Amino acid sequence: MIGRQVLILLDADVLNHFAHADKISLLNQLFPDRLRMLDMVLDELRSNQHISAKLDMIFTLSGIKEIAFPTNELLPEYINLKKEIMGKGESACLVYCKNYQHIIASSNTSDTLDYCRQHDIAYLTTLDIFCIASHRKILTTSEINRLIKLIQSKGSHLCCNTIQEHQKKHFDSNMLNY
Repeated sequence: MIGRQVLILLDADVLNHFAHADKISLLNQLFPDRLRMLDMVLDELRSNQHISAKLDMIFTLSGIKEIAFPTNELLPEYINLKKEIMGKGESACLVYCKNYQHIIASSNTSDTLDYCRQHDIAYLTTLDIFCIASHRKILTTSEINRLIKLIQSKGSHLCCNTIQEHQKKHFDSNMLNY
């Protein structure tokens, strides 16, 4: 489709990471008018005591827009995938991105990465987003490493302890074009 904007569909974990790091506005700075969250993922966040009270502010600062999961079209595929993948949000995001050729932002790579590779779905993790911010000179390496430690101190798991480690092991420079 010519002129169709590729959206970035956020899963709850990525939004939680940026909220913990107090860097919600960075998402909008990097991806203006492209951030979306499925209603199913938003429902997960509303049940999270730590973030639910801040959701309105988070959506304002990040520029995220809510979209409805197209149940009529994608429900059977979603149900089948949910049997394989634990998370309701991850499953919904994967099915949506597969069918509409958008990018999933999820750091739950143990559940999502194989499916993304199998179905040629573009993905970003929290650390990939930090790499993009570094490349665009929005954040320094030392700032990012401090944010990684902060996110981890809040109980979130990230695959690497430094941005340099992530760049060496996991980051694909094609993501700079996202």
